[in-house]
Amino acid sequence: MIYESNPAKITDRFYCLGPSAVPSYLLDGEHPIIFDAGIYVFGEHYRQEIIKLTGERRPEYLFLSHAHFDHCGSAGYLKRVMPGLKVCASREASEIIKKPSAIKLIKKLNTIASDGKVYFEPFSVERVLEDGEIVKVAQNLHVEIIKTPGHTRDMLSFYIPQQKILIPSESIGVPGLGEYIFSEFLTDYHIYLDSLKKLAGYDVETLVLAHGYYYTGDDARNYMPRAIEYTKRFREKIENLLKSHGTDYEKMASIIKEEEYDPIPGEKQPREAYLINLNAKIKAIEKILN
Repeated sequence: MIYESNPAKITDRFYCLGPSAVPSYLLDGEHPIIFDAGIYVFGEHYRQEIIKLTGERRPEYLFLSHAHFDHCGSAGYLKRVMPGLKVCASREASEIIKKPSAIKLIKKLNTIASDGKVYFEPFSVERVLEDGEIVKVAQNLHVEIIKTPGHTRDMLSFYIPQQKILIPSESIGVPGLGEYIFSEFLTDYHIYLDSLKKLAGYDVETLVLAHGYYYTGDDARNYMPRAIEYTKRFREKIENLLKSHGTDYEKMASIIKEEEYDPIPGEKQPREAYLINLNAKIKAIEKILN
């Protein structure tokens, strides 16, 4: 499945590749870097847009924020069609993608996201990225690696200081309808909130989100306080539901889904993936109360 389109320029040397719902990003320079690999079905689409930007040159690195199906989906494909590309991620991600159970789920969700017409190519991490590490892209242009667990335990964010670009993926949630922000603490609420506060300390002019959006200027700077506030509100909502419904997780998930997921029109996160994540968030708050 290939869609005819052109890469969207966000800033000088920094581009969005593919559909905005499941994007990849490219930072061009002497040592080009791709950030995230979307889903498998768009792998060739990402490749074609990269070629439009780099010509005969190819990216040296693919940086993965985490090993979820919609962020690493086409990593194996891109590695195969662009020999020499090095897949880079956290140490935790490098272990996760070795697990048969993880590969099975990633493959299943990539198939659901593409109407059952594609699959997933397993891959390995060739370079482990450490917190605080600096990776050079060009003269006076580099990427800082930031460890930001909470959404997942393998989560990384990326900062380009020369352009004040922050690429945090779901470390800071995902915008919903209106001012609403989906909180995404799948593994640990407190660790997620700490990562949010850590990222709030960066000087940001362009905030690149995981799905569908990027913000600039005051919109970028104002997003983080809102994300922190909505995270605290969501914890309170789940705590109240746990008090009312005990261990009836299906009932709680149904109530939340009706409020935050069902009203969203058009294409959105696959229902099964949404419910897997939602139940993980309920369990994360239940762990705090116990």
